Amino acid sequence: MRKFGASKRMNENDHIVFSAGGINLAVDSASIHCVHDSLSAQSEDGTPDWFLGVAVADERLIPITDLGVYLQGSSATGRVIEVAKELGIAGLKIDVIHGVSRNPLSPVDVQTTGSDTSGDQALQPMVLTEQGTQYRLIDLASLMQSSRFLNIELESA
Repeated sequence: MRKFGASKRMNENDHIVFSAGGINLAVDSASIHCVHDSLSAQSEDGTPDWFLGVAVADERLIPITDLGVYLQGSSATGRVIEVAKELGIAGLKIDVIHGVSRNPLSPVDVQTTGSDTSGDQALQPMVLTEQGTQYRLIDLASLMQSSRFLNIELESA
C-alpha cells in the first residue's frame, strides 16, 4: 500500500494522473488516502455492474467501485485507490497510475471535445496536460456525494 495524501512531500498543487477504463483522469493528491495493489471484492447481488462489492483493506471493509465502468468506459484492470478518509469510505478500481503532476489545470470545452463521458458532476471541465497527454480532472468529493454513486441499488435499464 502506498500512501499519498498524508505524505509531506506532496504539494497542494500536486495531482495524481491515472487511467480508468481507458479514460485519462487527474485527481487532487489530497483526495487520495492510499493505493492498494490488489484487493479482492466480494460481489453483492442486486447492484449495478460498476459496483464490484466490498473488500477488506487494513482490517476495514471498503466498498469498491470500478471507476472505468462507472464513467461509462471499459472495465478497469489494475489497482484500487482509496479515497481520503475525510471524504468517506470508498475504493476506486483503476487501470494504472501514470505519476504525479504539478502542471497547471486548464479549462476544456466538453461540448466541443466530446469528452463528457458520463454526465457525472464529479468530472470537472478542466484538464491537466502531462507529456502531451490530457487528463480530465475528477473531483472525488463531488463523486462521493453524488446520488448515483451513493445509490448502489440496481439501476433500471
